[in-house]
Amino acid sequence: MTAKEVLDSVATMPAADWMKIQLGIAEMLAARFSADEVAEVREALAEAEAELDRGEGLRGDEMRRHFDLR
Repeated sequence: MTAKEVLDSVATMPAADWMKIQLGIAEMLAARFSADEVAEVREALAEAEAELDRGEGLRGDEMRRHFDLR
């Protein structure tokens, strides 16, 4: 299967199925982390969620500008 075929398949996939695939990939990656690393990532995600809840998040265009990604 080519990369284009994979992308085309994903594009037509129901969102729930794509979320399951993403979760599986995330679990495979997380299995390589130590308990301390997992805790650090969870803490960072919780902090980011709290910032968004307080309205402190950056929009996509602002984030790209911040990291000089155009």
